Formats: sequence, C-alpha cells, structure tokens
Amino acid sequence: MKLLKALLNHLKKDPKEGASEAPEGFCPNCWGTQEYSGQFYEAAKNYDADVDTKDPNVGWVQEYANKHLSGIALKHENEEIACPTCKVRYRPS
Repeated sequence: MKLLKALLNHLKKDPKEGASEAPEGFCPNCWGTQEYSGQFYEAAKNYDADVDTKDPNVGWVQEYANKHLSGIALKHENEEIACPTCKVRYRPS
C-alpha cells in the first residue's frame, strides 16, 4: 500500500514541480530506464476482473504497482538505502 500511495502522489504532482523525478521510495536510477508506460496501457486495456483473486480488496492499480514497481522500491540496509534491481546504494543526507 505504501508503494501505491507514493505512486499516486507522484502522478498528482504538477509537472513544473519536478514530476519527472522518481517517486519517494523508488530507485531514481531504475525509474527513468524502465518502460512502464507500454506495459501500463496494455494492462489497463486488457485487464479483466478476476473474481478468484487472493485479496478482493486489491484494485488493479495496486496490483500493477505490486507486480511491476516493487522491484525498484528502495530497501533499507544498515545506514544505506539500496535498490535490489540495479544494486546502486544511496546514503541519506
């Protein structure tokens, strides 16, 4: 749910306020290099409600974020924040 809120807040930003930056909690190195838009439109266009889902309270946006964006969510390791996909480490300032 945390990823979904960060993504929605990012999408609501005014483009003049730096919306091109990665959403909070996501790896800025991976954010600009992944091709999400093509997959997003395909997923939205072809999405059929699955009545046999494990959690009926999960919407399609949250399901998409969990499936496609959780890989670039930053993880806390000791005093650093690391991206599990590209292995880049960041030190909070």
